Amino acid sequence: MKKYFLITLLTLFLFSCTNEKRKADLTGIDFEIKIQRFDKDFWALKTSKNQAEDLQKLYEKYPDFAPLYFNHIIYLGDDKELILKFINDTVADKLYSDVLKKFDDVEKIEKQLTNAFRRGHYFFPQLSVPQCVMCVSLLNQNVIVSDSLIALGIDKYLGADYPLYELSPENYPYLLANWRPEKVVSDYIFAWLSTEFEFDPQSERLLDEMIYKGKILYLTSLLLPKEKEETIMGYSPEQWKWCKKYERDMWQTLIQQKHLFSTDYFLHIKYLNDAPFTQPFSQESPGRAGVFIGWQIIESYMKNNPEVTPLQLMQNADAQGIFEKSGYQP
Repeated sequence: MKKYFLITLLTLFLFSCTNEKRKADLTGIDFEIKIQRFDKDFWALKTSKNQAEDLQKLYEKYPDFAPLYFNHIIYLGDDKELILKFINDTVADKLYSDVLKKFDDVEKIEKQLTNAFRRGHYFFPQLSVPQCVMCVSLLNQNVIVSDSLIALGIDKYLGADYPLYELSPENYPYLLANWRPEKVVSDYIFAWLSTEFEFDPQSERLLDEMIYKGKILYLTSLLLPKEKEETIMGYSPEQWKWCKKYERDMWQTLIQQKHLFSTDYFLHIKYLNDAPFTQPFSQESPGRAGVFIGWQIIESYMKNNPEVTPLQLMQNADAQGIFEKSGYQP
C-alpha cells in the first residue's frame, strides 16, 4: 500500500566541533543522484505537436509518479482532455515559467544530494536510495512521499517574497520564511529519513516526540555536514541565535512547568508545530522551539556516547533512556 504524505569561548568551541560529527568513509560508494524533472517533461507538452501522444509517453516515463501527480497533487484525475486544457491555465503557466527559470540548472543540488545519500548509505546500508523528483504542485504540497520516491513541489521554494504566494491568506509569513531555494536539499533528506524511520513512540509524552524529531534533525545534519544548522532547522540566523542564547531559559520552562512528560496533544502542538512563536516560551521565540531542544538533547547524547552508532540511535525507542544518558544541561 502506497504512502502519500533551533557564551563562552569554550562553549562555542565545543559546539563548533560537533559540526564535524561522525566521519563517513565513502570509498566504493559511487552512485549519482539525478533529479527526475517531471516539471520540465510535463510542461514540454505545451509546445508539443502531438500532445495526446506525448502525454501518454509521460505516463510511461513516470509510471508511478504521473498518476500520483494528476490524481492527488493537482487533482485533475485521469481525464487527459482536462490535463491538456490545464496547460493553458494562466496561473499554472506563471508558476511553471517561474519554476523552470529559477531551477533551470539543478546540478549543484544533485551534487549535494549525491554526497548526502552516499553518506546515508554508509551509515544505513540497509536503506534504499529513493528517486528524487521535481514537480509543480500548484502550491498544494512542499513534499510528496510515495514508495521509493520523494518529490518536491518546487513552486513552494521560490522565496518568501514571490508574488503569487500572497494570493492565499493561509500562506502566513512564518510559513513563507521557509519557501526558499536553500531548503530544497535538506527537505529531500529530512523527508527520506522521516519516511525510513517513522515515529513509533513507546508513550505519548512530549519528550518522545521531541526526541524523535531531534533524531531526524541530527541525522539530516549528519548527512549534510556542510549545511548551516539554522537552514536544516528552518530558522533564520536570528532565530537560531535566539534559541542558542535562551536555550537554558527554555529548558527551565519545560522543567518548571512539568511539560516534558505531558501527554496533552494541544501542548505538543504549541511546542512542536509551525507557528509565529512557541507559546509556552515567549513571543520573541521562533516556532517549533521544542524541536530545537529535542535536537540539542540528541547532539548531547551522541557526543557523550561516542560508541553509539547512528543506526543504534534510531533503533533505540527508549526516549527517556536517551534523555537520561544525554547529560543534556544547557
